[in-house]
Amino acid sequence: MTKRLEEKKLEQIIQNQSIDDISVEEIFGLFREEEELRNYLPDALCQIDPRDGALILFNSARAKRPHNDNKINLPNGTIEKSCPVCEGKTTGVVDIARLSEGYTFINKNLFPILYPHDSPEPQALRQSLYKDSNHHGRVSYGLHFLQWSSSFHDADWQNLPLEDRVIVLNRLAALERKLLNESQGLMPGSSPLNNGQRTYGFVSIIKNYGKLVGGSLKHGHQQIAFSNIMPRRFYNNWRFFKRHGAVFSQYLLDENPGELLIRDYGKAVLMVPYFMRRPYDMILVVKDTSKKHLFQLDVQEQESVAEGIHDAIKVTLHIMPQLGKDTAYNFTVNNGPGAGLYFEFLPYTQEKGGFEHLGLWICQDNPIHVVDRIKETLEEL
Repeated sequence: MTKRLEEKKLEQIIQNQSIDDISVEEIFGLFREEEELRNYLPDALCQIDPRDGALILFNSARAKRPHNDNKINLPNGTIEKSCPVCEGKTTGVVDIARLSEGYTFINKNLFPILYPHDSPEPQALRQSLYKDSNHHGRVSYGLHFLQWSSSFHDADWQNLPLEDRVIVLNRLAALERKLLNESQGLMPGSSPLNNGQRTYGFVSIIKNYGKLVGGSLKHGHQQIAFSNIMPRRFYNNWRFFKRHGAVFSQYLLDENPGELLIRDYGKAVLMVPYFMRRPYDMILVVKDTSKKHLFQLDVQEQESVAEGIHDAIKVTLHIMPQLGKDTAYNFTVNNGPGAGLYFEFLPYTQEKGGFEHLGLWICQDNPIHVVDRIKETLEEL
């Protein structure tokens, strides 16, 4: 039998069917009511490196989280560890949608990097990064979700049919919209008016695959963090916009050399950036640079993005073993003011050394060589 979370077990952990039908305040309440979370609460403290503005969230309890992304080697063969998600040993579900087979669903991260404490400091509600002259640390709070691409263990972006990938993306967008648009009084304001709608807090969407890059569970999933703190990359995108008068996605469309284009999906393009830090880094850019968030995408744009994510991840999974590397990659969504909307795919193809810590990145391949191999691989797959 194909490994999956059975429907009966899934039904037992559903607390809410659709994120559209619940308020953000009620979502905060569901997190506070989840008893198991209390054993793994973050320190709720943020410090800033004054040299480059890097944000550090302290989280002592997160070191306790288990890993099942590896396999146990026994004399009679190799046996994969059990999956707590397939066993239903996870937190309450706050959003669920049917796929062609199984379901995609969103629940609470049992090992959160952020938590909705009862009464955040008033200054944390007024401003994302308020002054901390004594360096005691700023309060960090929020929500940390997991979106499981499918209730089937091995179903993910690289092998789900297009219509299912669009559903997964659509539910991510629904969560993003709910959190950003309906959190007044719970989060500080985060941007000027977006099409007549002010946003609150910051939604960070990432995917870690493989233990080398922070992945702890093999069951395909994304992480969504909702924070009062602006991630540094969001700030860099905004700073780029203020300096150049154009969002970064527009810059990529205008300035990245045409020979580094991997594929054009109509509403989005996949490319190797000319400033590739590590071999096989890729960026997917939405062509309409007025779009800042997933929830602003129309159906055609969702399909283009879903196709681009599929191709980037599939080619990464295929090429990394050929390079003699353990398969591991990060995937990040760059949304919000200054970014437009773009997605980064960052395979762990090369280790980080001392020069990189000084800001001098040594890349052991060339963008032209890489884009040619990616194109050849996609043609073969």
